[in-house]
Amino acid sequence: MKLPKVYNTYFVAIIATVGGMLFGFDISSMSAIVGTKQYVHYFDNPHGIIQGAIGSALAAGSVVGSIMAGPLSDWKGRRDSIFIACFFWLAGTSVQVSCNGWGMLIGGRVLNGVCVGITSSQVPVYLAEIAKHDKRGAIIVIQQLAIEWGIFFMFFIGYGCSFIPGAASFRTAWGIQFVPCVILMMGIPFLPRSPRWLAKKDRTEEAIDVLANIQANGQKDDPLVLAEWEEITTVLAAERASGNKISIFFKNGMWRRTLAGFSVQAWQQMSGANVMVSFSG
Repeated sequence: MKLPKVYNTYFVAIIATVGGMLFGFDISSMSAIVGTKQYVHYFDNPHGIIQGAIGSALAAGSVVGSIMAGPLSDWKGRRDSIFIACFFWLAGTSVQVSCNGWGMLIGGRVLNGVCVGITSSQVPVYLAEIAKHDKRGAIIVIQQLAIEWGIFFMFFIGYGCSFIPGAASFRTAWGIQFVPCVILMMGIPFLPRSPRWLAKKDRTEEAIDVLANIQANGQKDDPLVLAEWEEITTVLAAERASGNKISIFFKNGMWRRTLAGFSVQAWQQMSGANVMVSFSG
C-alpha cells in the first residue's frame, strides 16, 4: 500500500532534519553525562586514552558512514538511505543502553556514528534537491539548527537524569535517544523521493510528478517545473559524459570549489568547537 506523500517544503524539512537532531543528541549525550558520579563510578573513572576513545568513537563511525553514504544514496536514494541509517542508530543506542563496560559503550557510539555520517551528508543533499529554489538556503539552515536544538535538549535531559541514582541515570538519558529516531522513521515514508535521483534512475514520469507537486501544486507545464527539469537533465548529461569519475571535482577549475568545501568543513571541526561541546560537562 502506497502512503500519501506530503510536498509541503517546511514539513519535509522538519521531518528530514530530525536526522540532524540525532547528531546533536549524541554529541551532548556524552558531555552531559561524562562528569556525573554515576558515570565515573560505573565505568571506573575512565580518563586519558579510554575516555578519548569513548568520545571519538562517534567520529570514527561517522567516517565509515560518510564513506557508505554516497554508494548507498546512489543505490537506494537519498530518502531511503536516511531511513536505513536509522537502523544503525537504533542498534547503537541499544548497545549503549545495555552496555556493561566501556568497550560496549565505544561500540554503540561507533554504530551511532555510522548513522550520523550518513544522515549529516544525505539530509542536506535531500533537502536541496526537494526544496523550491527560493527556499533552499532557509531549508538547509534548519538542518544546522536541528543539530543545535538536539545538543540543547540532550544537555537538559542529561542534567535531569543526573539526579537518578545508579546506572539508570545514564541509561535513561541514552535511551531517550530512541525517540527522535522513531519520529524520523515514522515520518520518512510520507516524504517524496528526490526528483534528481528519480531522473538519474530514468524514472522520468515520477521525477516530473514530484517536481510539479513541489514547485507548482501539480502543474507539470509550469515554467518553474520546466526550468528545474531542464537543469536536472543538463547536469545528468554532464555527469554521464564525464563517466562519473572523481576527477570531475578537479577539472576545469572545479578544484577551487572542492578545496573550499573540504577546507571549510575541516577548519570548522579543527577550531575546537566539538571538543568544548563534548567535554564541557
